[in-house]
Amino acid sequence: MTQPPHPNETQPLLARPGHVVSSGTSGPSSHNSKLLKLLPVLILASICRGISMFSRFAYYGNSPTRPWERRSWFTLWVKMPGVTVQMELWSMYASFVVSFITVGWWSAFGDRRGRKPVLLVSILGAVLVDFIYMIVANSQQDGVSLGLIVEGLLGGFATFKGVVHAYGSDLSRSPLSRMVIFAAIQAISFTFFRFGALLGQLADPIPDLRHSDLGYVISVLLGCCNLAYIYRVLPESLAPASTERQDTPTSDSKTALQYIIMPFSLFLLRAPSRNRIVLLAFSIYMYSWTAAFGVRMVVFTSNKGFFPALPRPLLLLIPNLLNLLTWLFLLPGLAFILKRRSGDTENSGRRLEKSIAQNSILTAAMCLIGTLIFGGARSSPLYAIFFFAYSFTVGALPALYSLAASYFVTLGRSSELGALFGTLSIWVSLGEYISYSSLGDSEWSLDYRLEWTAAFLVISLLLLVPDGPPTQTEEVSVDPAEERV
Repeated sequence: MTQPPHPNETQPLLARPGHVVSSGTSGPSSHNSKLLKLLPVLILASICRGISMFSRFAYYGNSPTRPWERRSWFTLWVKMPGVTVQMELWSMYASFVVSFITVGWWSAFGDRRGRKPVLLVSILGAVLVDFIYMIVANSQQDGVSLGLIVEGLLGGFATFKGVVHAYGSDLSRSPLSRMVIFAAIQAISFTFFRFGALLGQLADPIPDLRHSDLGYVISVLLGCCNLAYIYRVLPESLAPASTERQDTPTSDSKTALQYIIMPFSLFLLRAPSRNRIVLLAFSIYMYSWTAAFGVRMVVFTSNKGFFPALPRPLLLLIPNLLNLLTWLFLLPGLAFILKRRSGDTENSGRRLEKSIAQNSILTAAMCLIGTLIFGGARSSPLYAIFFFAYSFTVGALPALYSLAASYFVTLGRSSELGALFGTLSIWVSLGEYISYSSLGDSEWSLDYRLEWTAAFLVISLLLLVPDGPPTQTEEVSVDPAEERV
């Protein structure tokens, strides 16, 4: 009888039944290949979301029946040259509520069985809701509500964001590379969402078709192509470990209620350094409350006639280009410099992640306060500095996501990264909803609500002050007071 091979030093010991771990045989070239194959998934999903969001406003926001009532459901989301996208607040809130119930289960399922099934299910939910909008949105609101419920039960957009970050994290070789991957995810989503909105606008005025239906048709077709691509082409980022005794109940099995409350319980688990993880999670949540300020500042600056020598379309475009410059060049450049100086170690990666997050949030707070102070002076060079500098602060979110992953890896909870990113995504979605709904369409004024936004940035920054869990190269010591919490 042939004896099974002995595990080598790179293979996991005591793998949990049914759990999935990173493949020990894949090298850097394999990781890069998988990341490249993830790009079409993210691109198509972002395009579909842009088309869907624009088409939704094209019908409901401009409905000839009671337009004042319809418009009250929407708030400005994106302003580009020639294209304005508004978010339907009701559907955003409904999607969050249902997704909150299911994101824990789907994210944990991805940790156990792989990322591909969760990607498939979350994309399927987006396709179904667009299909339902295409069929019944013009006649029956109940059908639209059903579509949002189905989408939420299949994970929703928050689950998709979480599993995409988990997929990228699986293929990262260090904290530095993970942060660069997360920045690229932000840049790709940002760019192709806007491209999708442009496609939605181009499809809207086509004659002989009901208003905005063609946009939904395109979105559904692209979504189906995305599903086929994931199923046939996209490789799994995790490889299955030993599945012996798979049918035997394991100690980590959870009830339905435990999955529902996972967005809370994941951070409140009684363990060393729990307080530090809670502070980081709350910092990310508070930062998400400021998501709408960038759009509001750009629209306010354009409407007030600042920088008269600059064409308005170019004024709307420059902040977007600076955002992409930060994600695609500034963050990778800082990671490359640190790697050359200090090596690609866990300690150096965590230091850079935290430094970028802290400095970005501090700069954002200064820019917001400067905007409030100098917002009445159209020719003030200081206002120009604050206005354009704010775009360089968008590196905070990928740095915070990567820092949270570093904390979990340090604490030996790398098998929960899917649950981590799903949980962070659902809380960030709630923060974005609060930010956009509370700031409203203040396109002509910057009022007291922006002072609250500055306060949220300061709180987020203060929550990042405590050090994270000690790394393997540091002496691991647990504060007795922390253990008793």
